[in-house]
Amino acid sequence: MKIIFRQRRMFLAVAVAMAITAPLAACSGKEAATDTGGELTYWSMWKQGEDQQKVLQAAINEFTKATKIKVNVQWSGRDVLKTVAARLNTGNPPDLTDQDGGAIAGNLAKVNGVMGLGDVYSATIDGESKKVGDVIPAGLLNTYKTSNGEPYIVPYEVVGSTIWYNAAGPDNGLAAEPPTTWDEFIAWLDAQKAKGRTPLALDGDIKFYDAYWTTWSIIRHGGVGLLNKAAQDKTGATFDDPAFLAAAKDIEKLIKGGYIVKDFNGTKWPAQQNNWAAGKTPTDILLMGTWAPSETGPQAAPGVKYRSFPFPSVTEGKGNGAADAGVIGFVIPANAKHAAEAKKFIQFFMNKDRLGGISSEAKNLTPRADVAAPAALADYQKEFVAAGSNFFLPGDNASAVAPQWVSNVWEQANADFFNGKLDAGGFVKRLKDETIKLYKNG
Repeated sequence: MKIIFRQRRMFLAVAVAMAITAPLAACSGKEAATDTGGELTYWSMWKQGEDQQKVLQAAINEFTKATKIKVNVQWSGRDVLKTVAARLNTGNPPDLTDQDGGAIAGNLAKVNGVMGLGDVYSATIDGESKKVGDVIPAGLLNTYKTSNGEPYIVPYEVVGSTIWYNAAGPDNGLAAEPPTTWDEFIAWLDAQKAKGRTPLALDGDIKFYDAYWTTWSIIRHGGVGLLNKAAQDKTGATFDDPAFLAAAKDIEKLIKGGYIVKDFNGTKWPAQQNNWAAGKTPTDILLMGTWAPSETGPQAAPGVKYRSFPFPSVTEGKGNGAADAGVIGFVIPANAKHAAEAKKFIQFFMNKDRLGGISSEAKNLTPRADVAAPAALADYQKEFVAAGSNFFLPGDNASAVAPQWVSNVWEQANADFFNGKLDAGGFVKRLKDETIKLYKNG
């Protein structure tokens, strides 16, 4: 899943809308679909053999059997949207595609290349009495809407970052009572340091892994959207918000406190995260995406038990309680020739049992609270549910709205901050000065 996060509205014909808005028959199990015939073309971000591909292929087979709708599927891989975007220009895009929400926003939505899916959200899920909109938290969709307010993505997977630890590793008290506030967190770090441990695992050669820490701190202090706003502020004035300096001072304590594993900036990813999972370094926690268990699993020590806890809250923090939650989901490109069939497949796949394969087989979280998370993500699911609608997109969605700023200003400043070249004040000043310079120079 890390690959996804590194890359970091159209009119609907009345006839199609009328065909789709009529709810599918609600009944128990997965037997509601009826024979209709037709076809659709689906280009997917998954590759042949990946767990998500297997889950989707099984659903496709079942869908075709139930509806007689043929699905011409192409397992394209992570660059699928580049091809979709090119086909938009020729007026011959696929009928269905999927990707990380930020990538969809940056590649398709920004050029009005997606259809609004309000009718899908109002439609009944195949085999259930619930509507699609009943099972997807509204907060996940705040960013992914057309100009007329329709959501344009239907998420089937949720990803985010959280603080990981091994509950079967050395007893560090986290399983019994993880720290919930920043002061408690620092106290816990000091206790671990006193035992001779360097409790934070970090692959510092990956700049956006450094930035996970500062992003979270800014969110907790200043609230969801502050970093996003700063990334787009050509005047740099947003960085004068006291939340930036307060957040930077908290992270400075981590950098200068001796809590981060030795040589974290001198090794190559994924050395430190793998060493953490294997128990080869005196580290206890890893701030990482929800892909951490699957990514480090092959290198993990026998009996590892993945657990997690939310990033600590801060005093009077405007972003306390917020959860990092990005989505992977379906979109229908503008001018798709078989939009009706594509919408029907979405309604079919969102059935609890079919969607549940994303959890049980692919070991990832779904947006449906009634689908149990895989064991390793049970804690993150609680964090996700507890947030209600208080979500922020990975990186506060800065990479979608200001990709050049993220690459040239944000990540570079974070790298220097974690390398000790900047103190907290210097870090914030660097961000402000470089932001002004970037936009001034076009």
